Amino acid sequence: MVFSLTTERIDRDLLISQLRNEQAGALVTFEGWVRNHNGGKSVSSLEYQVYSALALKEGQRILDEAREKFNLHSVVCTHRFGHLKVGDAAVWIGAVATHRVDAFQATRFVIDEIKTRLPIWKKEHYLNESAEWVYCKDHSTHVHFEEAAYYQKQKNLIDQTKLKRARVLVVGAGGLGCPVLSALTTAGVGHITVIDHDRVSLSNLHRQPLYGVGDVGEKKAVVARIKLQTQNPFIEIESLTERLDSRNITRLLVGFDLVLDCTDNLETKFLVHDACRTTSTALIAASVYRLEGQIRSYIPGHKSGCLRCLQATVPHDEQLGNCNDFGVLGATVAVVGSMQAHEALMWLSQSINSTSDATLFLNLQSLTQRKIKNIKNPACTFCSKRRSNTSEMACLTEQAIELDLDELPEAHQLVDIREVTDSYLDRFDQVPENQVIVVYCHRGIRSRRLVETKRAQGYRQFFSLRGGACSL
Repeated sequence: MVFSLTTERIDRDLLISQLRNEQAGALVTFEGWVRNHNGGKSVSSLEYQVYSALALKEGQRILDEAREKFNLHSVVCTHRFGHLKVGDAAVWIGAVATHRVDAFQATRFVIDEIKTRLPIWKKEHYLNESAEWVYCKDHSTHVHFEEAAYYQKQKNLIDQTKLKRARVLVVGAGGLGCPVLSALTTAGVGHITVIDHDRVSLSNLHRQPLYGVGDVGEKKAVVARIKLQTQNPFIEIESLTERLDSRNITRLLVGFDLVLDCTDNLETKFLVHDACRTTSTALIAASVYRLEGQIRSYIPGHKSGCLRCLQATVPHDEQLGNCNDFGVLGATVAVVGSMQAHEALMWLSQSINSTSDATLFLNLQSLTQRKIKNIKNPACTFCSKRRSNTSEMACLTEQAIELDLDELPEAHQLVDIREVTDSYLDRFDQVPENQVIVVYCHRGIRSRRLVETKRAQGYRQFFSLRGGACSL
């Protein structure tokens, strides 16, 4: 699975021999040739110029995405550069899959992505006219761009070398995550990892500008990484699609200078908060409620109160509702997310933080703001020396309580409790633990509460469907 550049003639037979696989059912190849005409003009030859370092990096990403997206055994692509004559093969793609449909779709995907994402420029030479760069009128001004030029307008404000060395984890690629990710990317944070288990839905698009209609159904983290890499080719961006829980959070925090919490549910917010406090990892968290927002930070060494000083246990989301209940504007999350990103850039480049000692509250209806000190609660067992072992990262049980549709095991039974009483679940108490009972209500709030009760009684076979009937 290799992307390569070459000035030599493409050896089709060699490439095909490298792709042979007895487990595969199909090989589909694509070849792009130099033709003798374009737009009514007679073409004598083509000249390709390429920014090799970026093209190799981005080309390999495209192949990795194709392999994951279309279940490929292998895929290769070779692109020519330099001077090519009419009839030469300019690009060759080969995709091997178990089924032919996957291989066909993969080759189409790879060539389409190459056309839009790779820094390869084509100059056509004509028989009776001057040569010209095709679809690239300003070629001479940007073909040899430099990284320093990218950051020219901000170099007097921040230390770019500090940003380049920084490693940041962004949790959530939704309404807050989109402006945060764009701001960190274009500012030049050297390594960004975005983690989000969710997929793009149509109702996300009005407030999550990294995604379009064509992305509906795709993993947010993967789409975000692809879009962000086109905004800044000089940094590293990684995407993770696993769900955060108490079993993986500590492992995922290793090696990061800063975590940005851009999530929209209380359970995950407490999970991230507890893990960052426990591992002494800097955290900047933001939240939005209707036309209001807040930003709060944890900086190791600062002696301010923690989140559990305010709320010792994780409150249920139904106590506040969610964006389906109270609504959300794209402009609101854009403002709050941009301020969260700005706070991150100030801390990474200048060690300045304005929200660790006091939480910033914004009212975007009246355009007013205020700060409330993060005062320590003497009775808080989490941030005091009397911290108990059970309090650390205790916001999730050992075994996940909620499951998504794509996480349901083959042996499961769905139980609709929308029109029955709570006691209805008692009839499933004697079901063996290896038979999973997945309970759902309208939005998954009541079902989660009932499953928590059943778990407390020792019944491990009960799970709640995340999102309830609305997710079906």
